[in-house]
Amino acid sequence: MDISAAAVPTPPPCNGQLITILDERFDDVTPPDLPPFWTAINGIDPDGVLWQTSDSGLPRPPYDTAPNAAWVNDPPVISDKYLDAPGFSATESYYVRLTFRHNFNLEASEVDPNLGFDGGVLELSMDGGNTFQDITVWGSFERGGYNRTIATDRGSPIAGRPAWSGNSEGFITTVVNLPPELLNAVLRWRMASDNTGSSEGWRV
Repeated sequence: MDISAAAVPTPPPCNGQLITILDERFDDVTPPDLPPFWTAINGIDPDGVLWQTSDSGLPRPPYDTAPNAAWVNDPPVISDKYLDAPGFSATESYYVRLTFRHNFNLEASEVDPNLGFDGGVLELSMDGGNTFQDITVWGSFERGGYNRTIATDRGSPIAGRPAWSGNSEGFITTVVNLPPELLNAVLRWRMASDNTGSSEGWRV
């Protein structure tokens, strides 16, 4: 697994060199522990299962870089599960780019390839984690963006929103262009399920 956020500062500090400001692979902890300053919260908690590190199980493969990935389940009831990264800032940049690898198998329609039932979204807070909005409010996907829209008739906390849903069939790469000025920013990986069906979960 690989999450990294990097900024290209305006000259002359680094003459356009990409500077990593957040880098995490979840490989230096013992499952189910998260690394320091990473936080797992259930906004709706039907089962007590939080985001955690994992080195086995579904969906396969269990990690992108050995031995771990962050993982959350996809239960058969309504849930809303958050994985929050440590806060970070980037100023005086040409651009900030987030790259991460993830593997998901989340309940989706078998008939409509554009419709998801359970899904994952990426959100960004610009006020230290007090409020969050979808990443597309602040930035844009360069690669590996949302692939379905979540159904509005099954009680999902993210109903009607574009999201990752269905089966990625292994780890894929997502690249996001973020605003060049970030102060007290917090990234959130959010998995939400509805009131019917379940699947294997999401690994990041």
